[in-house]
Amino acid sequence: MNSGRILVANIGNVPILKFVGDVRVLMGATLENYFSTLYRKPILDRMIVDLSDTQGIDSTALGLLAKMSIQLRNRFNVSPTIISTNPDITRTLKSMSFDLISDIVEEPLTRKTDYDELSQVDETEDTVRQKVIEAHQTLMTLSEDNKVEFQDLVTALKANR
Repeated sequence: MNSGRILVANIGNVPILKFVGDVRVLMGATLENYFSTLYRKPILDRMIVDLSDTQGIDSTALGLLAKMSIQLRNRFNVSPTIISTNPDITRTLKSMSFDLISDIVEEPLTRKTDYDELSQVDETEDTVRQKVIEAHQTLMTLSEDNKVEFQDLVTALKANR
């Protein structure tokens, strides 16, 4: 799989987050830094997450997206629109109950947009472990199936601190 990249753009009060390639746990700090800038905005009309060029996305990145979705709903009363044209990724999103916290659209974004790439932020192993725990705990709140799926992982990671 391709190494992953995270691209961002803004169209008015609508931020667009685009994942390209393979998005994994080591991109967590980069995502969280970007999300913290979103939470400081005075107005947010919508949020678009474009996964149409995503080949793979791990559960930690999904957990961070879920956390962001919940925060945006709480702060701005906005549910993100997730664009997913890959049937496997769409199936994963739905199986993890993302349809409860976001709108999933299976058609590509048609508007041409100029993106900036976010720079990778490095973290310590302990910080990465804590982000993995928090991301999976967020996924566990979405459904009973997620809770069953990730409970052992969260327990093991907490035991290895």
